[in-house]
Amino acid sequence: MKIILRTFLFFSFSMLLICGCRGTQARLMHSGESDKVGSDRAGAEVYNPMVREAVGKLLARAAVEPIRQVAFDNGAMMVPPKRKVCFISLENNSVEELGDFKEHIKSSILEKISESDQFEIVSDRAVSAGLRTLSFRPDDLFMEENMRMFTGAMGRGGTPVDYLLFAKITSGTTEVNRDMQRDYKLSLELINTQTFVPIIESMPMRKEYNHSIKGKIGNWFKK
Repeated sequence: MKIILRTFLFFSFSMLLICGCRGTQARLMHSGESDKVGSDRAGAEVYNPMVREAVGKLLARAAVEPIRQVAFDNGAMMVPPKRKVCFISLENNSVEELGDFKEHIKSSILEKISESDQFEIVSDRAVSAGLRTLSFRPDDLFMEENMRMFTGAMGRGGTPVDYLLFAKITSGTTEVNRDMQRDYKLSLELINTQTFVPIIESMPMRKEYNHSIKGKIGNWFKK
């Protein structure tokens, strides 16, 4: 009888353990916790710091560009207006699909610019509606007449649009037997709507993927 009972309890415990392992478990991550590192492709550990660094460097460079003439009121200098930026497109030229990270990267760039005290972002919905209404693709804006029509549509109340912003993600892969290194880069191109002169900044990130036993052991000692 004891043997049967032990066998039953062991079998029940094993089934509960198996069922528990097969299910998905989740928990909230605290604010200071590091991002998970994706095992097969780039994720938060790559894209989040790339956006943060690239946008920061871009705005720092653009901030020192000459701005529009400051208006005067009764001899007092008025605070210069924020420079308007239209985010046009995010292009993925990497070997990996972005999936839901595409919208995440885009919204992160928009949010970062909106935090600036010198730049303001034009509503993404307004930009999409403007391109759709005018039947323009992003590259069509580099024709002077098209640029004039688009910026005129976006500049409500006569306020000019100062910059167009284009983002691109690229990658390069170096294979070593079964292991590989992948270099990612986020490039941001801020186009002056008057001169068509760009300000270009980028942020690279490197990531290694180890499939061989040798690579996995070597990676363990690098942590």
